[in-house]
Amino acid sequence: MSDDATPDELIAEVVENIGKKLPRQTQKGRLNNHRVYLAGPIDHVADDGVGWRQNITPYLKKMGLMILDPTDKPTSQCKWNEVGEEKANIQKLVNLERWDELRNLAKEIVLVDLRMVEVADFMICYVDKDVHLCGTYDELFEALRRRKPTLIVHKGGKKEMSMWLRGKVNHNFVFETFDECYEYLQALHDGVVEPDYTRWVFFDKV
Repeated sequence: MSDDATPDELIAEVVENIGKKLPRQTQKGRLNNHRVYLAGPIDHVADDGVGWRQNITPYLKKMGLMILDPTDKPTSQCKWNEVGEEKANIQKLVNLERWDELRNLAKEIVLVDLRMVEVADFMICYVDKDVHLCGTYDELFEALRRRKPTLIVHKGGKKEMSMWLRGKVNHNFVFETFDECYEYLQALHDGVVEPDYTRWVFFDKV
C-alpha cells in the first residue's frame, strides 16, 4: 500500500491480512472429540431425568462426542447418580432427618457435577419452568460465566422463558425440542452453519 494511504485503508489492510492468517474452520467433523454436559432436572421428575439423556446420547455419539451425564457419571469417585434406588435411599435419609449425612452426600454430587461442567466444551440444558430447578440453574449459569456454548431446550420454547433467562442467554441458542437442538448441532458438525465465535472455539491441535 502506498505511503499516502488513509488510516481507514491501513486498518482495512491489516484486518484483511489477519483474516488470511486465521482462516475459519469449515471442514466437517467440528464436534469430534468434544465433551458435552447434559444438564437438567433430576430431583423432581418422574424418570429422574434419565429418559431424554438416554434418547439423545446415541445421536451425540455419532458426532464423536464424549457424553458427561450426571445420571450416569463417568467416574468412580462419586458413588451417587441420584437416580432409581439411590434416589430412594436419599429420600430415606431425608425421612430420618440425617442432615449431616445428606450434606456430605450432596457435596460429593455437586463437586463432580460442577467439575463436569468445568471440563465440558459445551452444554445442552433442558429447562421446564413447571419443575423446581436448583442444580440445573447453577450449572447453566456456571457454563455461561465460563462463556461456554450453552444450548437450551426449553419446554414451550422461547415464549416460556423467564425474563432473567432472556437477559442471560442468546435466544439463538434456545430450542423448543431436542430435535431442533440436534439439527443445529448436526449442521454445525457438518460445517453447514457458521458458529458463533463469541462462544465456540475449535482447536486445530489439542
